[in-house]
Amino acid sequence: MADGPRARLWALVAGRAGTPAAPVSAGDACEVAVAVAGVDGGWLSVMSDPARRALVHATGRRAAGLDELGFTLGEGPCVDAFGSGGLVLVADLGAVGWRERWPGFTDMAETAGAAAVFAFPLVMGAIRVGVLGLYRETPGSLSPGALADVLVCVDTALELLLNSRAGTDGGADGPLGNGWSDDHAQVYQATGMVSAQRGVGLEEALALLRAHAFAQDQTLDEVAAAVVARQLRLDSDEAGEPAG
Repeated sequence: MADGPRARLWALVAGRAGTPAAPVSAGDACEVAVAVAGVDGGWLSVMSDPARRALVHATGRRAAGLDELGFTLGEGPCVDAFGSGGLVLVADLGAVGWRERWPGFTDMAETAGAAAVFAFPLVMGAIRVGVLGLYRETPGSLSPGALADVLVCVDTALELLLNSRAGTDGGADGPLGNGWSDDHAQVYQATGMVSAQRGVGLEEALALLRAHAFAQDQTLDEVAAAVVARQLRLDSDEAGEPAG
């Protein structure tokens, strides 16, 4: 009986591949998580730390934008879930406590159309691999049954990601080769450049990039591209100090 829900959900994930011979990907598990949770969308990102992440799958532009928003600001449910290794379930982003915790993320996520966000870290022992995020356009929590099903999907996504990285499985929207694709290489290059310009560590350099992106209403990628192209220098206090 214990394997019943897992077998049922695996059948749903495998069914998304279309044919028995088609590879199943972690993105398929993300799509099934959205369906069983009854939410409006979701995304899956892999991380080595909060400053290094790659988007593996998103159900649409809004989901991809919410993932990008958390990465740009360095705050939000997914950032906290990855940092703590625990679930962060936000049934109402408009609640005062969440606004105080993530002042930038909550306002901008609501503007983007998200009223509730649920973040699930992909963990194996002490190793954290990434985060699966779900959003809802209206406030509301996940039912106990939906939560249990999503947790199985999270485990499935983790297994598929690890298998794909090891070269034993994979999918078109999953990691390739000997490591995960990295769609933010310019951010890491820009972080190193700002670190050298300001004489600060990489963590503070990334915070400066994020502060400038927030102040200028740009994405972190846009700011990084300008730094790498030498169109922008953050070797003064023009970007302001990061909040908090």
